[in-house]
Amino acid sequence: MPFLVAAVVLFSAIATLNLVLTLAVIRRLRESPPAARKVAADPDLPELPAGSPVPAFHAEALSGRSVSDKSQSESEAVYAFFDSGCSSCRPTIPRLLDYAKRNGLNPDQVVAVVGGEAADAGEYVDALDGRATVILEETLGPVAAAFSIHSFPAFVIADPGGIVRRSGDSTSTLVAAAA
Repeated sequence: MPFLVAAVVLFSAIATLNLVLTLAVIRRLRESPPAARKVAADPDLPELPAGSPVPAFHAEALSGRSVSDKSQSESEAVYAFFDSGCSSCRPTIPRLLDYAKRNGLNPDQVVAVVGGEAADAGEYVDALDGRATVILEETLGPVAAAFSIHSFPAFVIADPGGIVRRSGDSTSTLVAAAA
């Protein structure tokens, strides 16, 4: 019986200590400023970090317009990479278009590279047509290869001088660039 009493007392002491420490952590979190609790943005793509030049590329858009790193270097540009077989790509299109609208970008400044089978890219083309310059290519085709894109979706935001301002593989890239 004395062992049982000792075990209950020890267990109660440990539970009380746990409760006190948990309450102290909660209090500390409530006292910290919101900026200190802010989650860090996703890092840039390692192959294309901020400050690096936009890679050299050349492609023809669905509109017939020739698109290259040189043609895009005179104004801010957003490069978005999608794949027609990517289930998480389609939901990011409205966020891309919202970013372009909020920042006053015209369709020539928003380059959407859609990889995969042309027959499967229809819904991407429909969603982006008239709102972005659409380039169709095979999955991980020449433009994606020039940008060292390995996963989809991916976003690269460049300044008017053709220097990468931000890059990443989620729409938080767009949010961080807008801030």
